[in-house]
Order: sequence, then structure tokens, then C-alpha cells
Amino acid sequence: MFRCVLMAGLITAGAALADPPKFSEGGFLFSVMYGPGIWGFNRTLLAEQVGTANADIYIADAVTSHAVSLRAGYNILGHASLGVDFSATGWDITTPDRGGGGLVTGYLAWHPLELVWMKKAQRPIGLDVSTMFGVGYGIMGERRGMDGLVLQWGLNADYFFARYFGLGLFAKGSFLQWDKFYVDYNNRDLPGATIPAPKGSGGSFWTLGIALTFRAGD
Repeated sequence: MFRCVLMAGLITAGAALADPPKFSEGGFLFSVMYGPGIWGFNRTLLAEQVGTANADIYIADAVTSHAVSLRAGYNILGHASLGVDFSATGWDITTPDRGGGGLVTGYLAWHPLELVWMKKAQRPIGLDVSTMFGVGYGIMGERRGMDGLVLQWGLNADYFFARYFGLGLFAKGSFLQWDKFYVDYNNRDLPGATIPAPKGSGGSFWTLGIALTFRAGD
């Protein structure tokens, strides 16, 4: 009897792993993403607000490095997802200055493939594609720093080789609207340590690479 129950449990678990997710039922999503993080800034715009020397130091410190993103959200009936996205990158971590940055946004994502198979209880393949838009906060610096508003756009393509796990590719651009420049972040309340940048920083932070997604709820 015990062997029969155990065998039935294994068969059921194996089927759940092998079947594609039931996307139309929605569910919780958690993704870990990894790839290079690439900074870009408008030197002219920045220099006219904070000075050429400060702008050059800040831009020189913004190097391409490893970036990791964590994303958690809830998918609504296969069509849309709401959640939070966090990205972090760092460099020169063994030096006293230690450069790095972090961005956190709330996002809304659209999953267009649900329109293709919306009349089916289950998709014939475990493919899901989404595009997202987010708004949030970001900060970056080493010898100089900036922070403020971030607008974000991204594209994901995930293939779920099992109901609960998927592998995919992603690209994500964060468009920087930062309005505070820090000459000395640790003493930013002192006179001259923070320079306002009312025209914004301009620039962007791009990361692209691979994603591992965990799914639950269907």
C-alpha cells in the first residue's frame, strides 16, 4: 500500500514538473537575473550644473561591472504582473572608495502571449514573453554620487521547462532623472557637499543577461 501511494505521489510530482504552467490562472513570480551593468551619462548636461571637474570624476567612476537583479511580483490571469524590481552593481570593492549603485522600482508588466492562447486552459509550450515599465529610486557613486527618480523599461523572454521553474533572457534600461549631486555623500548636509541638479542627470543604466524564474500559485 505504501509503495502504491509513494509511486502515485512521484508520478503526480513528475507530471507537475513536466507540464507547462497554467499561465491563465496567474501566480507568484520570483526572478534572479545576472549580466553586465552599463552606465551612460550626458556629460554636457551634467557639467553645466555641477562643473566640468565634478562631472568628469563622476562619469569616469561609472564603469561597466557585474549586475544582479531580483524581481518579485504577482501575475494576474496571465495578462499582467505587478511587483518590485531591485538591481545592484559594484566595482572597486577592495578600495576605500568602493563604487556601486542600486535601483528599486515598482513595475507593471504586460504578457502579450496570453492573448494568443487565452481560450486554452493550458499553453502548448512553456514560453512567456513580457514587457515592463517601472518607476522608483536609484543611487550611484564612488568619489562623487547622485540619486533620485528612475524610470525603467524592460523585456523578458522565459521558457518554463517545468511548471515551477523557467530560464530566460532579459534586457532592462533604467533612465536616470537624478537631481542631487554629492561631492561628499557622508557629509551631504554640510554646505557645498550637495549640489542641486534641477535639469536632471540624464543618462541611463542598462543590464541584460540570463534569468532564473520561480513560479507558484497555479
